[in-house]
Amino acid sequence: MRRLRVAIVIPGFPQGREEPGLAAVVDLVERLAAVHDVRVIALRHPPRSGMYELAGAHVRSLGLAHARGATGRGRVLGGGIAAVLGLHRRARLDLVHAMWADEPGMVAAVAARLIRRPSVVSVMGGELVGLRDIGYGTALGRGGRWATPVALRRASLVTAGSTYLRGQILAIRPGARVVLLPLGVDVDRFRPAHVMPGVQTVLFVGSLEPVKDPALMLRIFAAVAHERRDVALRMVGSGSLRAHLDEIAAELGIRDRVDFAGQLPRSAMPDAYRAASVLCVTSRHEAQSMAAVEAAASGVPIVGTRVGVLPDLGEGAIGVPVGDASGLSRALAQLLDDAAAASAMGQAGRRVATERYDIERTTASVLGHYADLAGRAS
Repeated sequence: MRRLRVAIVIPGFPQGREEPGLAAVVDLVERLAAVHDVRVIALRHPPRSGMYELAGAHVRSLGLAHARGATGRGRVLGGGIAAVLGLHRRARLDLVHAMWADEPGMVAAVAARLIRRPSVVSVMGGELVGLRDIGYGTALGRGGRWATPVALRRASLVTAGSTYLRGQILAIRPGARVVLLPLGVDVDRFRPAHVMPGVQTVLFVGSLEPVKDPALMLRIFAAVAHERRDVALRMVGSGSLRAHLDEIAAELGIRDRVDFAGQLPRSAMPDAYRAASVLCVTSRHEAQSMAAVEAAASGVPIVGTRVGVLPDLGEGAIGVPVGDASGLSRALAQLLDDAAAASAMGQAGRRVATERYDIERTTASVLGHYADLAGRAS
């Protein structure tokens, strides 16, 4: 494979491997950088401009975390495009890849057109949704409603991490070429436990923010916990709802059975999954859900809303409509009471994870698309 020079445009990039939030992205970048010359342009985070290296990639932070409003968005878009053009002037780029389709997608698609290089735009979050009651989604703002469709229209290739998300993209851009290109997981690190945990533990992994609906998680757990005194809930993550969730847990009479573990370092996550009996996903929206992928790789059965990869996990997950508290409670109770069914689901999820989400396979797919696009452009 010819060594390519690739610019990756992203809203933010960690400064250290243990920094939470983008572990799967860092893992992908590391593997891409082992093959190609990868230059990361971080538009907003870290909040200070500068240069550093991480995961084998050269990273330039524009430090525009506080750029707000139309003027701020203009600074982000203009600065990002200028950064891509600057890279190309110093040494020819072969491809520009946007991770997230709003600001990064606009930067990548426009800059790639200017330098006559192919672009990849990966939809990876809430770019296509607008949940007004909780203020979530890029589509709530005029800038987002403008930038994302432009990026999708101008991109050489659009990717999605789940069939759920692919359907959302096609609803906006019918007939577009949208390929499934999920983020992968190291299936050797995330592997099943040799011994089942002695105490039944329901695991929630995600930010304590409205889009993840952690309050619903507490209500679901309360519904099953009152009849099952040996079941505990562990909530991994941090966010603005933390204090409010404490109050809800106390009102429901389950505070002594809920472990608010906070944000764990990425090195601790494999053990967190192996100690769990079931993962519960209560999100109102997920582009993919790395927690579900990691749990499946760890042999943990999953119940959750039909968002992200949940419908793609086959017999490894039970999915219900968003907000269906009674459906989630029934599914959770079923798995807690039927160890054989839970074990079979965990094994099925592990098979799907190794077949579709092994990071070596997913990285090879990304590299294949890079080679195809660069080859057609040369």
